[in-house]
Amino acid sequence: MAQSVTLFEHNPLQLVLGGILSPIDVAYQTYGTLNEEKSNAVLLCHALTGDAEPYYASPADKGWWQDFIGSGLAFDTDKYFFICSNVLGGCKGTTGPASINPITNQPYGSQFPVITVQDIVRVQKALIDYLEIPHLKAVVGGSFGGMQATQWAIYYPDFVDNIVNLCSSLTLSAEAIGFNHVMRQAIINDPNFNGGDYYQGTPPDNGLKIARMLGMLTYRTDIQLAKAFGRETKQHSEVWGDYFQVESYLSYQGVKFLDRFDANSYLRLLRALDLYDPALDFDSEKDALSRIKANYTLVGVTSDQLFKQVDLHKSKQRLENAGVPVDFYEFHSNFGHDAFLVDYTFFEEMIKKGLAKGDSPN
Repeated sequence: MAQSVTLFEHNPLQLVLGGILSPIDVAYQTYGTLNEEKSNAVLLCHALTGDAEPYYASPADKGWWQDFIGSGLAFDTDKYFFICSNVLGGCKGTTGPASINPITNQPYGSQFPVITVQDIVRVQKALIDYLEIPHLKAVVGGSFGGMQATQWAIYYPDFVDNIVNLCSSLTLSAEAIGFNHVMRQAIINDPNFNGGDYYQGTPPDNGLKIARMLGMLTYRTDIQLAKAFGRETKQHSEVWGDYFQVESYLSYQGVKFLDRFDANSYLRLLRALDLYDPALDFDSEKDALSRIKANYTLVGVTSDQLFKQVDLHKSKQRLENAGVPVDFYEFHSNFGHDAFLVDYTFFEEMIKKGLAKGDSPN
């Protein structure tokens, strides 16, 4: 069970695009032990639909980074103290559209404001301050979490030593924004969406299910799908139903998603992903990126169909043009974008290197 704290009770969070939020509940979890100097703290930033618990001690449960966290592993709990929180706008314990609006005493629904990565990072910083952690050894994130990690280095250049960005460019491509647009349209055109105020009735499950199916195709690769399903068909299936095995797989993933995610949160976080721009709040992107003092590690997967390698190479160049040295690694994995969640062998060395930057040699 994640821990929880209420923040911004007396000083509302001023959102970058306008509006305020107060109070804000934040779900978080910690792993490992904070050392006496409080110098080994690492913030883990989750991807789009993650939560505050990347690891569970119980073998009956499985977190989204379950196989990466533990003694001697990539995220070594013998060396570091890890903090992970559910993002603002989420639906797994942190204030989001399904939370109760203190003004109306009803779920926020359509009244929940548009949020940005910048807002999410400010809430994370408030949590770190609440925990009385004076400095972060590193901020690590994959995909949407990689954007959060980058923003940490921009907003708080003297607060964090290392950034480890896994499979995320500085900004989202036009193609990826297009995929997100189609996913949003599936949700808002569901007859049950009701403008986002569906909590007293039937949720837009069909729209959310379709959105998730499309999203899954951007996380996987053609090689992986061909190996797993090929053109195999299901027995006793109608031609317009889940006729092929790959269709059955996508339908299963769509239905499974309904048990753990809220449509309004999906809409808000997809838009935050689209809107991320390091230049927000600054005169130019170079002005923003040139603030970065942290050691910056960027890792990409050549088969990634969401954050493509051309975009990561451009991001590397943009960082370097702003004076930020970047350690850049890339490799192939049949898992595509999802590799940073499941392909431990490829990522272990890069994560360990990124976390250890600045350490004194033995």
